[in-house]
Amino acid sequence: MSYNNNEPIVLISGFKAGTWLMRKVLFSITGMEFFEPEIIAGEKKYYNPAQLQFVDNHFYSWHLVPTDEVVDKLNINNAKTIFVVRNIYDLVISIYYHFYNNIDADIGRANNKDKFLKQFSFQEGLSLIITGFDEDGLRWSGMAEVLEHYNEIFKATKKCDSLVVNYDDLVSNKKVIINNIVDFLNISITSQEIEDISNLTDFTSMKKEAQKNNVGSSHFREGKAGLNREKLSQFHKVQLKQMIKLITPDIYDNAKKIKKGSIVEF
Repeated sequence: MSYNNNEPIVLISGFKAGTWLMRKVLFSITGMEFFEPEIIAGEKKYYNPAQLQFVDNHFYSWHLVPTDEVVDKLNINNAKTIFVVRNIYDLVISIYYHFYNNIDADIGRANNKDKFLKQFSFQEGLSLIITGFDEDGLRWSGMAEVLEHYNEIFKATKKCDSLVVNYDDLVSNKKVIINNIVDFLNISITSQEIEDISNLTDFTSMKKEAQKNNVGSSHFREGKAGLNREKLSQFHKVQLKQMIKLITPDIYDNAKKIKKGSIVEF
């Protein structure tokens, strides 16, 4: 399969929202590798619109915040944008394990927050993921940045040619999502090809491939959807709801406008 249309493809995914899985799905559909912009040390890395670059025979993939300037750039270039989001309560757990297990060490991007988190209990650690921390040179801005990112995605999808994918659906109803993607990209595909792509992007297959190539296998922890949030206490829910009130009070309405209200609900 190949993608022969003139419109560039842009994949903007939330942190820990199935980026590697979606990259594999898009590669299998289009035959194109992904392009990820260079990470500049000290920069607020998801907020620089200059990071949106269109590279021939590649689709763009990064956690870029789709500000108005980014959306203008998408529209000027007639981009086909796919946003990938995940339930924010599930994200708290996923981000915790991302830091606790020092994910990305195998691709040279260790965040080295594991020792810091391991001095606290599991429940205390989850609270730190929600509130953030800045200690001894280790910094995490908490769920505030995640909420800002998602709120911008919810608003941007109405302003550009886009498709919004829920990570839970990508995992649980992959064939339906693949079909939605090929329709969005105006690609002809057979039911057998959809079946093949679904098998190629199976969690076990992708983890084995990553282990074989020694690239990114640490990202494949569970491959399940909708289970993480049950580990949160009522205390954590109150914390996150309070942060929403302070940071993005309109996120509930913006999510509902695009029929993704479940993303911000427990």
